[in-house]
Amino acid sequence: WEPHGQRHPDGVPAVAPSRDDQCGIMPFTDFDGTGLVAWGYGPDGLKAASAAECCDKCRANKRCNVFSWCGEPLCFAPDIWNHSFGECWLKTTPDPNTPLVNMRGSYTAKYHKRHPTAPERVQWTAGVVRWNGPVGNGTWSSRAGW
Repeated sequence: WEPHGQRHPDGVPAVAPSRDDQCGIMPFTDFDGTGLVAWGYGPDGLKAASAAECCDKCRANKRCNVFSWCGEPLCFAPDIWNHSFGECWLKTTPDPNTPLVNMRGSYTAKYHKRHPTAPERVQWTAGVVRWNGPVGNGTWSSRAGW
């Protein structure tokens, strides 16, 4: 798996996506968005008990077409926040058939050199709604090489 024939900056191994009903849920994945519809972080952030519930929240918002959900006690991201269980980030991307991928699968040794506290693999679950036709493997976002 390589999005649109692209090689990830760190050579991240492939994880094939799977579709779950209308949610296009992909475990061990974090999608980017060119627009943030709902912030998931903090006490006032959007929360969901499951990826399916986060998907339902995305489907209920006309601007949302991709989402990321934290299903672990803590979910790593290369930022300054401690992301926690239930965070539901609703996002928009220009083409949900080829979502923008921040992180997917297992982190590489090169990634761990930059982020020594990163776990073995991505802890987020992402999904796609409002697609037309088959959902591709996506395109690496600019954050993929952070």
